[in-house]
Amino acid sequence: MRATSRGAFNRKTTRKITSACFAGALAALPLMAATASADEVFKATSAVTGLGSQNIVGFDISFVDPVLRLYILGDRTNKAVDVVDTRGNALVAQVGKGTFTGATGNNNTSGPDGVVFVDHKEIWAGDGNSTVKIFSWPSGTLVVPPLSTGGANRVDEMCYDPRDHVVMMANNAETPFPFTTLVDSITHTIKAKITFDGTNGTPKATNGAEQCKWDQRTGKIYISVPEINGPGDNSVAGGVAVIDPVSMKVEKVFTVSHDSCAGPQGMAIGPDDQILLGCNGASGDGLHSTVIINEHSGAIMTVLNNESGSDEVWFNEGDGHYFLARSSAFGPNQLLGVVDAFGQREDQSVATATSATINAHSVAVEPEHNQVYFPIPGANAAFPAGASTVCASIGGSNTQGCIAVFTAKHDDRSRIARERDHDDHQE
Repeated sequence: MRATSRGAFNRKTTRKITSACFAGALAALPLMAATASADEVFKATSAVTGLGSQNIVGFDISFVDPVLRLYILGDRTNKAVDVVDTRGNALVAQVGKGTFTGATGNNNTSGPDGVVFVDHKEIWAGDGNSTVKIFSWPSGTLVVPPLSTGGANRVDEMCYDPRDHVVMMANNAETPFPFTTLVDSITHTIKAKITFDGTNGTPKATNGAEQCKWDQRTGKIYISVPEINGPGDNSVAGGVAVIDPVSMKVEKVFTVSHDSCAGPQGMAIGPDDQILLGCNGASGDGLHSTVIINEHSGAIMTVLNNESGSDEVWFNEGDGHYFLARSSAFGPNQLLGVVDAFGQREDQSVATATSATINAHSVAVEPEHNQVYFPIPGANAAFPAGASTVCASIGGSNTQGCIAVFTAKHDDRSRIARERDHDDHQE
């Protein structure tokens, strides 16, 4: 989320929290109808152009810089960071092409992985050999030699704190425990490393560490931990570690009920005090739920049934919605989930692929025109014609794969403007 001097949704007023529950049978439908109170209905309207004959099969995390109006994707198939101009939805560069490990056949050593824009002038990208590459934009040249985090496997998801000039990244696949590295964004030097081994106030992370976000309201960095002190299969509760970017230590750990959220992976900072956790596993309540928690206490504010299976999630301040890349959704389809942050309810889920072997797990949103970017892999050995339910219908190719662009016929821009105007008068 773009940092501003005043949090766009940091209200001084309070909001009554209500829970949302939806029938389990809906998860099996190819296109879930929006709820009766849904205010947006998204559909794929175009595919990013400029990829030529290049396939999109293996990729990882994506990110949007709303100031530059650029979308970036860690493209393992083409060993590059793909850069897309969101004004024309066309590929304009492939940064670092050929310098990454690529799709090695082992997720733990493949790259690029996590990507982020820093200060609108640098692209940071994790690689499969435990290094982070920092490229100047728009030149695409390396700012410094690849920076090693000291592990054996990939540098995965990362986040940026512009207030304290800290980039944090996770080595999620290290053994015996994952760790995070905090890097000074100005000097490009490592400031601290935090191992999630259960000591020094850290959680004992037994199944990796996932998406992180800096929260401008609290000034803290939050990171999802899929499992805490378990056997390594997300069968016990995970949670969230809260890190102070000044002391560079874990300040507190929220444990999140396994009944409501199994395997928290995705994370998005929403309005008010909200953090949405994209819960990847089959929750203990049997309803395949994901949750919105309170950023101060970790308490569950809302349980969203039939919204699990997410890897990356994103909050769009442009229309007040969360978007969930539900690559492990429980049903016949992979889905793009849409959740109204103000009503804390599902708007819809849209089918994107028909097979779990086609892993559409990445999402990012451009807030000016509320464009949702959702890469969908092309064919693999099991599905030589591809398994996308979207690419071929928007001018792309199911075999080649595509970066699909989802938009809504109607959006909530007027409501967001009213909310922001209300906040300004409350300050």
